[in-house]
Amino acid sequence: MFEFIHHLHQEFTKAGVANPLQETLRLCDILSGGVLRGLDGRSLAQIARELTLDEIAMKRMQGIPLEYILQQTVFMGRPFTCTPDTLIPRAETELLVRTVLNHANKLPIDQITIVDVGTGSGNIAISLALELPQSRVFALDISPEATARAQAHVTLYELEERVSVLCGDLFAPLARTGLENQVDIVVCNPPYIPSGSLEKMPGEIVEHEPRVALDAGPYGINIFRRLVCDAPAFLRPEGLLAFEFGVGQEALVQRLLQKSGGYGKMQPVLDHLGRPRVFMAQTNGEHG
Repeated sequence: MFEFIHHLHQEFTKAGVANPLQETLRLCDILSGGVLRGLDGRSLAQIARELTLDEIAMKRMQGIPLEYILQQTVFMGRPFTCTPDTLIPRAETELLVRTVLNHANKLPIDQITIVDVGTGSGNIAISLALELPQSRVFALDISPEATARAQAHVTLYELEERVSVLCGDLFAPLARTGLENQVDIVVCNPPYIPSGSLEKMPGEIVEHEPRVALDAGPYGINIFRRLVCDAPAFLRPEGLLAFEFGVGQEALVQRLLQKSGGYGKMQPVLDHLGRPRVFMAQTNGEHG
């Protein structure tokens, strides 16, 4: 294994990849996270024999994310297949999942109904379903390619009986499910990058990841507006809406929640750097 890591570092250095040590550690983290938990059953030694390391280094020089090169990533300690059909699951989104888990574990009910809006690869929905065996999860996405990937992960983790993947715009797939005022938690990692900021982002993000999962309009809050407005129709009284937002967007998000009039308790959640990155908002107790 150490020989593989050393060889990998040499290849990245030889190819002129920026920060070859960081790239080596990232790649090993992704690979070990997958194989140690049985995504495809291969060992690091097998991967070392199968991977053409100079090709990996060359693709990194072209700006292709490692997760897409390997077609694998790790989220909440579990492996997920990763393709350009969906946004790459990122470590910062684990804060959103932990926030929801903390809330769910305090609910005095036997079964929890969760809706994951904009599920992408299904990493949030599946992580919540695995951590909350009493949950029933609906994973929604507007992209047919994304819902196909999410469904593949549902099958991989044998969650077909508890996780339903539905394709459509925002809450539209729930229109005839009878879930109005029946949902305990709505969770969402929405697009939140202002359109004008996309071109300033690293090329490996804007040139390779799906734009629909990034672009949130002129102010970065297009989806926030609809999410905040539409979620109360499905949430129970005092149900939770929890979503991720960009650095510096806290005031805009809080204003949207306050203006909607549908929420009582509101609270930002800080990341490990002390920055607000997740918002929790509970619907008013008397609605519905």
